[in-house]
This record gives sequence, C-alpha cells and structure tokens, in this order.
Amino acid sequence: AVDRLSFEVKPGEIFALLGPNGAGKTTMIRTILGIIRPDSGDIQFHWPNSDRTVDFRGQIGYLPEERGLYKEIPILRTLTYLGTLRGMRRRSAAAAAQRWIERFGLAGRGTDKLETLSKGNQQKIQFIAAILHQPSLVILDEPFSGLDPINQELFSTIIRELRRDGTAILLSAHQMQLVERLAD
Repeated sequence: AVDRLSFEVKPGEIFALLGPNGAGKTTMIRTILGIIRPDSGDIQFHWPNSDRTVDFRGQIGYLPEERGLYKEIPILRTLTYLGTLRGMRRRSAAAAAQRWIERFGLAGRGTDKLETLSKGNQQKIQFIAAILHQPSLVILDEPFSGLDPINQELFSTIIRELRRDGTAILLSAHQMQLVERLAD
C-alpha cells in the first residue's frame, strides 16, 4: 500500500491522505512515526528555523485513529502530564490544557475521568493532547471519527487556525467532503 510513496508537507500546509479503509493511510502514518519500520527508503524531517535535521519526537503532535489516553485519570491531569512529556513546564501545560478544554466546550469537566465522556468528547481530549505542546507537525488520523457536524466544523476551524499559525498538518481521512474543504 505504501510502495514507492513520496511526498512533502510544508509549514502552514494541510496535506491530506484520502482513501478507503484498508488503503494504507494508518500504516504510512505509523511508519512516519517510527512505530513500524519501513522495508526500504527513508523518512526525513526538516524543521523550520533549523539548519539541520533534528529529532522529531518533540516536534510532532499525533492524533491516532484509536483512543489511547488514560481512561481513569482526570482529564486535566492527563493533559498536563502529556504536555510535560513534550517539554512544557507543568504550570504552562495545565494552563494551556484548561484553555483548550474550555475552547472545546468542556469547561468544568477537567476533573472528570475520560471514561465518563461521550465518544465525541473523548475525541476532543485526544485532539487537545495532540496539539497542546504547539508542535511543528500535527498528524491527524481520522480526526472526525465520532463527531457530529457541529464538532466537525469546530475541528475544521481549529485545523485551519493551526495552518494559519504555520503548523504543517498531515490529515488522514475518508470523508471526501471534509478533506476537499480543508486540504491544500
């Protein structure tokens, strides 16, 4: 599925992978992230304001297709912890997490456990975890999964804002109408 694949995602660009289930989108993303090793070829990262290739782990935000956060820990605590893992100071991570929680319409839910939220609200928290540390590249694997039309539009607005702020975005989806509206 990913034989002889080559592409470039530039800062401030939304690059979309569009295809049906099973086409290899998630496999390619996992290869980019180093979860799966490629049989051949290489993956290169060149970050803005850097004259050399640097370690990518702190520069990437990743929203996986499947849920991957701690279900039994309060949301704000989880997001703060994840922010510190990506180099943020604890206080800054907590403040940013609180702002994003409010922006996503979940004010007052920071002390709730993830498992108490609906699937769509869990997706919002997963999205926040991917962008909290202001990465240079955001990889979104099926970000609209479980979202109603109003929240799809909210995600689209935030994705456009990230692009406007210079973030490179790799978007994997199978909803053609959403991809057509967002992708460069």
